[in-house]
Amino acid sequence: MAMRVVFFSESQGWSGGAAQMLALALGLRARGVSVLLATPGDGEAAKRARAAGLDHQPLHPREDYDLPTAWRLKDLLSREKADVLHAHHPRAHAVGLIAMHLLRPRPVFVVSRRVSFAVKRNPFSALKYRSPRIDGYAAVAENVRRRLIDAGVDPARTRTIRSGVDTARFAPVPKDAALLAELAIPAGTAVVGKIANYSEWKGQSVFFAAAGGLRRSGRQAVFLVAGRDTDGPVCRAAARAAGLAEADMRFLGFRADVPRVLSLLDVSVNAAMQGEGISGALRESLAMGIPVVASDAGGNAELVREGATGRLFRAGSAAELERVLDDTLARPDAARRLAQTGRELVLREFSLDAMVDNTLAYYRDLLAPV
Repeated sequence: MAMRVVFFSESQGWSGGAAQMLALALGLRARGVSVLLATPGDGEAAKRARAAGLDHQPLHPREDYDLPTAWRLKDLLSREKADVLHAHHPRAHAVGLIAMHLLRPRPVFVVSRRVSFAVKRNPFSALKYRSPRIDGYAAVAENVRRRLIDAGVDPARTRTIRSGVDTARFAPVPKDAALLAELAIPAGTAVVGKIANYSEWKGQSVFFAAAGGLRRSGRQAVFLVAGRDTDGPVCRAAARAAGLAEADMRFLGFRADVPRVLSLLDVSVNAAMQGEGISGALRESLAMGIPVVASDAGGNAELVREGATGRLFRAGSAAELERVLDDTLARPDAARRLAQTGRELVLREFSLDAMVDNTLAYYRDLLAPV
């Protein structure tokens, strides 16, 4: 009989975590696992799940202790005879835990942890993270796993399962000439980009400060940002405050054509100040053979290995980022050699197949009789 898995999430918009959840569902289905997604019915994950022919049940956890939704989840798990409940986001984690207290017998409960923020030290967090009703944590980076252990989670209930890249979609290609023309980027101009939703902790301000320094020193380049709200007034004001002119910048906002955008880049930057698991944009950039420069926040150093697969700088230091970017742009052949080594690492350890196979193996280990 096929393993039956229910994915649970509060995800409404589209994000890296939502993309990984959907890719995992499709990969598990291809391996004979029955997967049902329980997410907000009007959310982007729900729309894409239905379009892909995945089973979907509208369920929207609105707060950490949403008792009515926990009760509906309990009924859903019982009706589906679920073997595994996998919570993919924080609110689903909390509401799923309540459902585990209501249900007998109960499925294996797995929680994904995608960020490296320290777990808060208060009684509610202790209950949420250390509960024996959580059978296992799937941490996207070893750094994230260590944070869980630091918070008191039993190491035996944690496993590092790195997020995957669709290496068919993100593969080396020439710069997209049509997009270069659309964005009015002159031929031969170096393009340095940061792909991330706009947020203080994502480090766009650090990126802008470094870019401003490079322009003042005479470095010729176009600087590009893409992701939710990167075309908004707050982001534009932050760039102006760093001394960047409109002609220096391209503010793209949310883009569905990420491979086309990445194809333009001579350097892909992750400037996260904290909280990063392992950046999806870094994985995708290296899969395409694009040189990367990343802060040492979170798990980035597990992928971007200084002088081997890319370049690192101290999180929050615009001066270090400026120096490393200047060196990277000055030595493009060396940068491309690092990116090729990084691509080989991604193909070996960060593919979608590896992520799906490792997750399925974890489910089986947790379901195995003790």
